Amino acid sequence: MAVTLQSIFQQHFDAFAERHRLSRDMFRAAWAVRHCRTRELGGHVNSCPDGHFHQIAYNSCRHRSCPQCGWLPKEQWLAGWRTRLLPCPHHHIIFTVPHSLNDLWRFNKAAFADTLFAAASQTLSELLGDVKFLGGRVGVLAALHTWNQELKSHVHLHTIVTAGGLDGDGQWRKPVKKCLLPRKVLMIKFRGKFKAMLREKLRQGRMKLPPGMTGDAFERLLRELTAVPWNVKVFDAYRNGVSVATYLARYIKGGPIGNSRLLSLKNGRVVFRYRLPHRRGGDGKRQAKMDLPVDTFIGRWLQHVPPRRFQTVRGYGLYCGNQHSRWECAAETLGVRVDVNAGDDLSVEEIRDWQDWCEAAGMSDVCRCPKCNKRLVSHHEFASGRGPPVGALPYRQSVKQGNVAGGMIA
Repeated sequence: MAVTLQSIFQQHFDAFAERHRLSRDMFRAAWAVRHCRTRELGGHVNSCPDGHFHQIAYNSCRHRSCPQCGWLPKEQWLAGWRTRLLPCPHHHIIFTVPHSLNDLWRFNKAAFADTLFAAASQTLSELLGDVKFLGGRVGVLAALHTWNQELKSHVHLHTIVTAGGLDGDGQWRKPVKKCLLPRKVLMIKFRGKFKAMLREKLRQGRMKLPPGMTGDAFERLLRELTAVPWNVKVFDAYRNGVSVATYLARYIKGGPIGNSRLLSLKNGRVVFRYRLPHRRGGDGKRQAKMDLPVDTFIGRWLQHVPPRRFQTVRGYGLYCGNQHSRWECAAETLGVRVDVNAGDDLSVEEIRDWQDWCEAAGMSDVCRCPKCNKRLVSHHEFASGRGPPVGALPYRQSVKQGNVAGGMIA
């Protein structure tokens, strides 16, 4: 039987929780992963309209760290942003926080991440607002990642930035430099802003120092970090932003590791695949195996559970979600016809049902009857903690009883 994240947590989480202090967010994520698509969450019956086929479908937990629940939300997010990204080249820029600040992040996840978003977005908007580099308002889409392939802490921010912007006269301006911004200038400004914001939040009491770290030790650490370059990467422009958004979509939902990377769970140890980093001879594709004690594996996974309701993807400038973004003006300047009566939804594709999404992805076999190829219909919902109805009723009979209920496959 193939090993999954769910099986690891079902077998070993209770013992792990007895030996470690965990936050409420961690407990909530572990509970969701353990009970995803089980009777604990209830479910429904998927049936052929002509009664040829019946299928019990347990509900998904829909937790954003669950690898079983990530596919559909990622497709919906990407479909929405395909219609929102402006038809112009985009740059991919990555801001990485030095690992010596990881302890500060662990004890202040929300405040630390807010600081990272603010420092990166303000750095980009201020530099690109300068006529020396662009002189316009750009669109920025930022996504927070906190892990590397080995599930260790690696806090960094991926940003998609338009290679151009809207000036004060409503005209589209192209960047002065092919690289958009000099990497060293970008790094120095981001480093200064990030450190200043950390100091201010600590002064205001909105962040706390990790146990064992004094205020003097923290100031000493920041001074040491001033003397070293920070890892800020600026990639060449892509023809459009969809390709970078497709890359980011893999990390929007599903947590830091998917089930396909898990190889075995034996004798209290987890083996999984990971991509070798360049510093260890990797080329972006070469993979190796990692063998960890199950407690270490669970601990690494849990540290990447985001705080509840924390927004890990944010838009700024022309990609900000408010009425001041001036996105419509930029889109029309670039030749996009904007329907002012369409509302503020990102995409009409959000209203599609689960069968449409599966068929669009080439997975029509999971949503159609294997005998007559008609679409399955969801009905006979059953509550959490209860089993499915005894003997699935034919769909025609359930219609007469008024029990048909639409829903997504779990």
